[in-house]
Amino acid sequence: MDHLIHLLAAVLVPLFFIGMAGSMLVVLVTVARDLQQVFTSDEESSQEPH
Repeated sequence: MDHLIHLLAAVLVPLFFIGMAGSMLVVLVTVARDLQQVFTSDEESSQEPH
């Protein structure tokens, strides 16, 4: 049973950090898009097709 727990820990710990990195990437992309929307004037954004 101890070997199974160590095996699970060896698999789950890297997955946890990969998930954290993915979440951080999503936050950074979202912040960048939000800042772009804030600093883009309404005239410029109304000309772009949605």
